[in-house]
Formats: sequence, C-alpha cells, structure tokens
Amino acid sequence: QRSFASPARGCEPYLADELESIGASHVEIGRSGVHFDGDTRVGYAALIHARTATKVLEVLAWRNGVETAADLYNLGRDVPWPELMDVEGTLRVDATLTGGVAQALAHSHFSSLTLKNAVVDSFRGENQLGRRPSVAKDGCDVPLHLFLDRDRCTLYRSLSSESLHKRGYRSRTSHRAALRPTVAAAMLYGARWPQRSMRGEALCDPMCGSGTFLIEAALMARQIAPGLQRAESEGFACERWKDFDGDAWDEVIREARERVRDTCPSKIMGADAHAGAAGLARDGIANAGVEDDVTIQVADCLAWTPESKPSLVISNPPWDGRLEGADAAWTALRSFLKREAGGGVAHLLTGNMPVTRNLMMRASKKKKLSTGGVDLRCLTYEIRGSEVDVAPQIAKKDVPLWHAPPRSTYEALTVVVLKEKLRERSLKVSGR
Repeated sequence: QRSFASPARGCEPYLADELESIGASHVEIGRSGVHFDGDTRVGYAALIHARTATKVLEVLAWRNGVETAADLYNLGRDVPWPELMDVEGTLRVDATLTGGVAQALAHSHFSSLTLKNAVVDSFRGENQLGRRPSVAKDGCDVPLHLFLDRDRCTLYRSLSSESLHKRGYRSRTSHRAALRPTVAAAMLYGARWPQRSMRGEALCDPMCGSGTFLIEAALMARQIAPGLQRAESEGFACERWKDFDGDAWDEVIREARERVRDTCPSKIMGADAHAGAAGLARDGIANAGVEDDVTIQVADCLAWTPESKPSLVISNPPWDGRLEGADAAWTALRSFLKREAGGGVAHLLTGNMPVTRNLMMRASKKKKLSTGGVDLRCLTYEIRGSEVDVAPQIAKKDVPLWHAPPRSTYEALTVVVLKEKLRERSLKVSGR
C-alpha cells in the first residue's frame, strides 16, 4: 500500500525518520510530505506514533491524462466505494491543485464536487432506494484528498478526519500564540531531546505559554505515543471504515501502551510571567497525563531560577506576530540564558529575524519551517557562560519585567538641567 504523510513544511526529514522507525519501506521525501509503503498495520502505526505528521493518507487511485471533468469522474467511479464505506456514512472531499492543471479542472471546488458526485453515484447504482452518503465538513467518516498535478491525479483517503496536531490534551480555551505540537515535536527532534532525556539532561522553557514544548518533551521522554489519547477518546476516521482491520489496530494500540515508561528520566521545567498562560499550561499537562513529569511556575525569566540547571532551553518567545513586547522579551531571554544556562544549548523559534538581534548571540544553525502560512526560523545557539547576572527582584506581582514601561528620558537629569528643560517649554519653575 502506497501512502503519504504530511508535516509542517521543513519538518519532512524528521517525519521520514519516524516512518522508517515504525517499519515503513521505500520512504521518500517529496513535495510537502513523505511517501512510503507499508501494510495496514504500518498505516495505523504512523497514525499513532508519528509526532510530526499532520495527516496520514493512503492512495486509493491514481491516473495520468486527467484533463476533463469526465476523466476525473471516471477515476472516482472506478473505486469500489460500497466496499470501503457505509451508505449511511459521511464524506468530505478536499482538492489541491498545482500549476499546469487543465482549465476544466482549475477550480478546486468544482473538482471536489465532481469527485463527490462519482462517490454518491456509485451507491445510487447499488441500491433501489436511492440512498447515498452525505457530506460532513467536520468529523466525517471518509475524508478524501484529491491531488492534481498537471494531468496526473492522485486520490487519497485520510486515516483521520481531524489534523493530527490536535492531540486531545489542549483545553478549549487556548493561548493566542499557541504552537502546534507537531512543530514543537520537530524542534525537539532537532535538539536531539530523545537522546538527551535518556541521559537525564534537564530541559526548560522560560517563556512556556501554554506549555506545548514541555508537554511534547514529556511525551517523548516517556515514549507516550501522540495518538494514544485520541485513540482512547474520540477515535479516528479509519475505525469507521468497512475495511477497517480491528486485529491490526488492537496490536498497534497494545504495543504503544507497552512502550510507555512509568517515569520520566529527566527534569522538564517551565515558567511564564503570566498566571493565565501558566494555568493553561498546567491544564494541558494534566490532560496529557504528565503532571508528575513537568513543573510549572509563574515567574518572569529575568528572575526565574530553574530547580535544575538546563542543558537544553527550548522556547517560542514573543516575536510580534500575535504577542507584543518582542524586543524586551528577547533581551530578557539573553539575560536568562547567560545567567542560568551557560554551557548549554538553546533552540528558539521566531517569525521575525530582526528581533533576534536583541539576544546579541550568533546562531550556530538556522532551519526554515512553515506552519499556518507563516515562515519561521528555528535557531540554535551555543550558550557561553558569563559573569553571572544577578536576578532582579520583581516589584509588582505578575507583571513581567520585560513588559515594564520604558524609563523616562528625564529620570537621569539633574535638578538644574531639568528646570532648564521645563523653562524651554514655557513652564513656571520656582527657584533658579
């Protein structure tokens, strides 16, 4: 069975490694994803174990020379739909078109509709009552993906209706700058966290927000498969297919549960200056079942001292995309890294390269990523020790120091000079 898995752009090498580790063969990195071969069990394993995948799809049909609506319709009719889904089931068709597609199929909605008609007509011909599957935008039984590249058409069936970045541990109220877990997992792989955690090294995120890095780090360290929680709650679309292999599925789930470590071999610590963000992080940590493996504090990184010295700092600091105060945040992060993580390494994410100048450090590596239509950079810094910066005291509770208003330009003036400035503005001043 030829299949395809898609990650955030730039994360394909990590996904390829994951697929090979679960037994996939002929793994090839392609445009926007990874192609691979494997039986039904490998497909299920990819769904449960691949931390960087957003979709896992299997090929149902493909054909060259698809240039008209009739060509596309016939491709759809050739698939034995009554053997794959129930007549009372639901489906959704998404279409992706690249350059060079024939004019007759150049509109994605029309192409999706043509394929949908082919599916439902297959059922109308099979029963006298005219029953047919219905279309459901969310939570459908059979999510279909149509890919048209010039005159080549490939039809995929997705094993999950919802994107795999929805692990199931996030609360409905989310942080406005929450990072997708699939991207966080890719950055952790890039930082070699699985190997570091086995050596008992400590990890921290001093600006943790909703705690995505911390949760994903704990899941990795304890070898908890990212799809287990969803498998045990709302489940996946493939479980509702007529050709679903229950025995193979049960074996994949059983093996995933057996791999889970009882304890985390390393320290995982986080802090955020805002109590609301820290609260969201604690909720996610509890929902993911790793509350014994991660510690969270409400603390400004300018004043926070982790309970163990981290060898790995990983974070998504504000960069003026959805949060303000980027310059001050990166300046504060520099102080933290020099003070608390000398000799370690930092992996930082940004969508605004100029703001990283506030760190006053040279990145040893830069990797391009893209998610949600935003181009990002994952930057690696080797942290040199410094003459320890003394952590300042926070004067006002729950107000991050790096959010404090700038000092007035008049604060450093002497009384005499200040009076002269006031007189220049025609203001009355007593005395000389």
